[in-house]
Amino acid sequence: MASGGMASGGMASGGMASGGMAGGHMHVGSGMAGANMPMSGGGAVGGVGGGAGACGCAEAAGCGSSTSVGGVMSFVGTGGAFTMETTYKYVGMGAGQFDLTGPAPPSRMPLFACGGVAVLALVAVLLVLCVPTASTTLVSTTIGVPKDCLLWGDPHIETFDGGFPNAYGEGEFWIVKSNMVSIQGRYLATPFTNGLAATHQIAVGGKFMGGHKFTVGPMENGQITCDDGPILQGFPSEATCGPVTLNYNGMGKLVDDAQSKLEKHIVHFDMPSMKLHIQILRWANHLNVKITMPPQATGMDGSCGNFNGNAIDDSTEAITARMGGRVAMGELLFRHAVSTSGVVVKTIADCVQTVRQHAIDLCQKNMQVGAQQVLMDSCIFDVCFGGDQYAGENGLAQLQ
Repeated sequence: MASGGMASGGMASGGMASGGMAGGHMHVGSGMAGANMPMSGGGAVGGVGGGAGACGCAEAAGCGSSTSVGGVMSFVGTGGAFTMETTYKYVGMGAGQFDLTGPAPPSRMPLFACGGVAVLALVAVLLVLCVPTASTTLVSTTIGVPKDCLLWGDPHIETFDGGFPNAYGEGEFWIVKSNMVSIQGRYLATPFTNGLAATHQIAVGGKFMGGHKFTVGPMENGQITCDDGPILQGFPSEATCGPVTLNYNGMGKLVDDAQSKLEKHIVHFDMPSMKLHIQILRWANHLNVKITMPPQATGMDGSCGNFNGNAIDDSTEAITARMGGRVAMGELLFRHAVSTSGVVVKTIADCVQTVRQHAIDLCQKNMQVGAQQVLMDSCIFDVCFGGDQYAGENGLAQLQ
């Protein structure tokens, strides 16, 4: 306090608040016999005032300097030592209307309150700026350019890298196994395929499906399901399964216009954020499948190969060595494992010569001119052991 007066932490709005004196930390400066007397808490007649002025004390009060004596300021009528102004001013003993009426411990609540508010405000700003917001966007785990993997016939496979392994055995096998995407195929020999183990069902799951599962079977003895419930019952129709968009129609470019007479029932499975598209062509008793996707950053493997740019390590023997046999029960996407018939694997040498020649003629008629020899060989094999219908159905394998 300058000139021997006394300064408090300040009056709210310069005076009394709601019938009472503004609370605050008032100090009596050196002008009062050298004593510095903090007036904390702020007493009032009829109410308590609003806090500590401006969260501090006037410089003139010598805030924090010299010895302090606490007390509560009260209205005493005549005979007091202080009078009320915008600050408490010492006017001499008996000359004012306010005086100290009782001791009160020094209060540091104003400083604490101001400091606490400042800290809380800073924390709030930091939370807004620094805490990441929740997002439903699926983080991409893919690298490179999408390519196709094809499965057709008994089944024959063209991998993402252009290899041509064959899967002649029965059971459930990995088509694509990766951290995010899981695709499994069930290969079965049926009376309708003359003992040929064709692709009978396909199941899609994995982390990107968010716990959902999608399966497709053939026309006559299979169905389309999402989480084991029927879906896409009409033709054409559309639906969703978890995050995936599904369309069921006859749309698909043929390899050869000669096959245009065959009716097509194609399920389109789309997950654009993963750059994943699956086309499943449903025949009476088996499926043809086309999977389009990019390589996975964390690696992948299965009947469609490891997508490492090297077709040599996509042979039947190499994939079997890496993946082993059937899918383990704990990883199975199908509801149960199928019982196999134990059919002996056949080779083209087991095809009677007259039947083989018939197959060659039929496949040459139905396959596109300039088709790779491996596709021609697979057609001949399937016609030999599966029947004439495979000549046309194999020609639809490369849907676009």
